[in-house]
Amino acid sequence: MMGSLLAHLLLLLPIATEALQTSSLRRSFPTSLQAVSQRRTFIFDGGELESFLLHGNTGESTGSTAATKVGSLTLVTGSTQEDPSQRIVAVQTNNNDINANYETVSMGDVDVYAHTIAAIPQKVSEADALSTAAAALVGIHCAIPKVGGVGGSDNSNDVFYTGKAVVVGGNDYACFVADGLATLGIEVSLVSTGSPRAKNDGVYVMKPSDLNDDYEEVGFSTAVGEFDSLIDTISNERKGMLITEDNPYGGSTVLKLLQSKHQCSKYISTLTQSQQIVKNEGVLWGPGKANDHVKKMESIPLARCASLVPSLGFGSATLQTLLDSNVLFSIKSNNPTVSRGWALKDFWEETSWPRDSSGMGIRFGMPAEEEEDLDEQFRREQERMQTRIRVGSEVGGGMDDTETTKQVLIDQTNPYVMQIAGVDGLAQEVVSKQKDCVVFVAMRSCRTCKGINPVFTKLARERGSDELMFAKADATGATGKALGRQLGVVSVPSFVLFRNGVRYGAVSASKLPSERLDQALNDLTEGKDFDPSLEEGK
Repeated sequence: MMGSLLAHLLLLLPIATEALQTSSLRRSFPTSLQAVSQRRTFIFDGGELESFLLHGNTGESTGSTAATKVGSLTLVTGSTQEDPSQRIVAVQTNNNDINANYETVSMGDVDVYAHTIAAIPQKVSEADALSTAAAALVGIHCAIPKVGGVGGSDNSNDVFYTGKAVVVGGNDYACFVADGLATLGIEVSLVSTGSPRAKNDGVYVMKPSDLNDDYEEVGFSTAVGEFDSLIDTISNERKGMLITEDNPYGGSTVLKLLQSKHQCSKYISTLTQSQQIVKNEGVLWGPGKANDHVKKMESIPLARCASLVPSLGFGSATLQTLLDSNVLFSIKSNNPTVSRGWALKDFWEETSWPRDSSGMGIRFGMPAEEEEDLDEQFRREQERMQTRIRVGSEVGGGMDDTETTKQVLIDQTNPYVMQIAGVDGLAQEVVSKQKDCVVFVAMRSCRTCKGINPVFTKLARERGSDELMFAKADATGATGKALGRQLGVVSVPSFVLFRNGVRYGAVSASKLPSERLDQALNDLTEGKDFDPSLEEGK
């Protein structure tokens, strides 16, 4: 691991030098520009907009993002009067909301922010220059770890970039971000469950887990060590929480641990609202709603959008280096207003990402609190359960409302274990798909079930596959009781197994690991008949 990182770091040295030379050549702005030749507006929302509002203006947190739901960035192309053959791209000012902190330059009937101007190389189309500028705003420019002036210069256009960044996701946008940051001189690790194709040799591609110096399997954040920025292209750990000066992490344990364990001062989510909709609604209902959202955003009046202005250095240092190095992000849409949409590949990577064994739904590799020994955790849970049974004989026992609500939230945010809702859910997810599956049947008020839950999640992470699905079903209420009767369950916790969508057998166990459940799973996957003695508990 360390040898590989060192090799990639050495590869970055000439890249960093090239970026430094490029930014040094772009110290002055053109003073007179020709009329606009192309114009396109890009819409920002969701986690991507949150990240800009937190880090886009000064590189530091700017407080609450609750009031702003949609942002827009209008980009134009044109040419200089001094050299009509020299094309440029820049951010157009909003006449109703001009940022007085930045210098502007006239382009006929519109003005642009001078610090956003970049020259378009002959080999780059104006359409690609526009889309690349928009794509670079949050994932690259806002995520840049450290900025330094050449020779101690205070000139914002005479800068170089340095630091370490981690990019999460294997989609085309993630590869563009990783390539772009590496081209700017940043040491980059690209983390994905798939096989992303980064073009820059300075990008170190890795899985969610890696080997440390002692050849032990560790999460990617532990393997990388300290880093300055994490760019998350498939999820949003901020989860829409309110960020304030008094609450800089929004209550997110992951963000807090990124700072305390890894010195990561910037968490940049580029998750759009359409991506979030698909994530929330799933592949059955999500795509239609996400497409409707994109159409709505592409027709929204710009007066209802916050006008986004990149921070200093965007044109001359960031965008110019990307264009000169042919690091481009193309889009297929020809619409004058564009909202970055969603991709099924992103959804599957996020939902199939291995989860931490705590059962809290944390993606493996993200920092987490130290995990308790599972046997000790179960022992403590059993002790608490026995105490509750003795004390609760007069108050009803079981979990209280707060504990029940917490368990429901854990289940809903645990994509490694499929949630089965009633007989219809069983028919849809298991029977009709002819799945091999083990269904953990529990009840919300069952404290034994709660104690088993994290161990079942760990078992699902270790043994789950495309061939064997792990699921959980709630036997609470009329719908749950009907499902329990359909499954032939008389007590919880129980584990009902299916082969090709047909009930294979059931095992009752009050503790995991369970030798009987392990044997039943082995027999199921090996094609053997179910052993009735396992169901009877003999």
